Amino acid sequence: MTKIPEETIEAIRSQTDIVDLIGEYVQLTKRGRNWFGLCPFHGENTPSFSVAEDKQLFHCFGCGASGNAITFIMDIENSPFTEAVSKLADRVGIELEVSVNDRTRNGKTSDFQHMIDAHSLAANFYSHLLLNTVEGEKALYYLEQRGFSRDLIEKYGIGWSLDDREVLTQLLQRKKFEMKEMERAGLCVMKNDGTGYFDRFRGRIMFPLHDDNGNVVAFSGRVLSDSKEEAKYLNSPETPIFEKSRLLYNFHHARLNVRKTGKVILFEGFMDTIAAEKAGIMNSVAVMGTSLSDTHLTKLKRIANQLIICCDGDNAGWEAAKRFALLAAQKGLDAQIALLPGKMDPDEYISINGGEAFTEKVLGNPYSYMSFIMAYYKRSKNLSHENDVLQYIHEVIEELATKVSPVERDLMIRQLSTETGVSSNALNEQIIKKVGQQAKQEKANQSIGQAPQIAINMPERQQNSIDRAERLLLCHLLNDGNLFDRIRDEHQDLFMREEYATIFVKLAGFYEQSGEPDFHRFAESLEDRELRKIVMEAAMLERDPEFAEQEFSDCIHHLKKHKIRRRIDEMMHESKEAEKMNDYTRALELAREIIQLRKSLSAM
Repeated sequence: MTKIPEETIEAIRSQTDIVDLIGEYVQLTKRGRNWFGLCPFHGENTPSFSVAEDKQLFHCFGCGASGNAITFIMDIENSPFTEAVSKLADRVGIELEVSVNDRTRNGKTSDFQHMIDAHSLAANFYSHLLLNTVEGEKALYYLEQRGFSRDLIEKYGIGWSLDDREVLTQLLQRKKFEMKEMERAGLCVMKNDGTGYFDRFRGRIMFPLHDDNGNVVAFSGRVLSDSKEEAKYLNSPETPIFEKSRLLYNFHHARLNVRKTGKVILFEGFMDTIAAEKAGIMNSVAVMGTSLSDTHLTKLKRIANQLIICCDGDNAGWEAAKRFALLAAQKGLDAQIALLPGKMDPDEYISINGGEAFTEKVLGNPYSYMSFIMAYYKRSKNLSHENDVLQYIHEVIEELATKVSPVERDLMIRQLSTETGVSSNALNEQIIKKVGQQAKQEKANQSIGQAPQIAINMPERQQNSIDRAERLLLCHLLNDGNLFDRIRDEHQDLFMREEYATIFVKLAGFYEQSGEPDFHRFAESLEDRELRKIVMEAAMLERDPEFAEQEFSDCIHHLKKHKIRRRIDEMMHESKEAEKMNDYTRALELAREIIQLRKSLSAM
């Protein structure tokens, strides 16, 4: 990544007033020493977002978001570290003199940056052709007839590509771009005879596709009039800067509104997202194609609590909605499904019925996952036919046995009973039977001799004390390199939570490089937003240096004792399992070890 001198970063940080900065995004009111406002990272009605002017830090007591001026920009705009620093440098009037070690501010190689620059040039060129030339008038009229305002066209960077085979190619050549690289970028295609290149997109309305930082990385081109001779839409191929599995259309525009509402609308196509924008819906994104990836869901889960899936009303749309909903449920996202009547798509529905009807009747009445699944299986059945009834019951019970809570299961059983005329008792018995079959299958699939996964549930008060001890210990480690050196090799495994253990390892690397504690710089070096949040939460704890040694020792003592107690619980569980298997030798060995652990616990 771009190297910015540490003294420059420190100067930028110290000259940035965090209250003024955050005040550009959040309305702040002073209460006591700190400033408060509504958190920009999650929806709330009562201000729980605090900005400490003296510490130059922020913290939300609702969602836990924490950080300084640089990490605020990184989080609110989803910017890489160097972009956030660059923005703040411009803000305070510090000129950056940076050296690049093969990488640019976007974390891409310089070759990739050339591709991004070329796409930016192409997008501006296409936009100019649409809005300012005679050649673009027909396409502009077509868009205006479909309800595209000038503001909307400019916001989404919509443009027009000429029928000429080489107009963009010649522009790129004049701007000294390497044409082989432009072919890799998907903008040009080599001629069959190998003598040159021609434009990939010709005679199409051009829709730029942006990455999370707002860079144009690809295009989708639509023909002006439907034709059987060529595809309605032509998309850029996947390239070093464009992967369908990573890009969500409109994410860079919708991100802040999604964070504020805690809700995101997911469409199948980018035209639906633009139609939603026309209807005043500002928190929607779309996949490119019909693939929803784990990367997409991870991205959405970071900023949204609720996902509303809205696909086309045809068979393909139902299949996509089912697939999306299942993936979201597996990822732990609260997914609901908004269904469209007939075979309409969202763009068509909004054009005919208006945005208000779409918001109230479609998005306002989404189905839960299980309600949708029942509708999905029922739509192809005639429940007056016995075979269809039995098939419907079988398909729904497969889902009820594995994917829903007991309360939702009870509600769905009642609905299923009403629809089919089969008693709730009979349906319950069938589900119990199915659950038993699945349990037997899972047990049979377990590897022979594999130790079972033991879940030790701690009382809430005990868990809270562990959380506090881990957080306070991390606070001391962030502020005192000498304390860190004392436990570097001995106590890494003290942390119960994986995130804290990860931070410990990264902090070791940070101290190796810098030698001095600086939680600001350390937090800024972390790419994972959740890890940054944990670090800043710990750093904001009140810490009295006079009692640091005692607090440090108390935390380690508390976590050591907890670790021993947890091991005792695990061994007692193993001992019981050994007795069930009549392995009394192993049970006796475990009993002896438990006695020794209890003695060591008493001696602490």
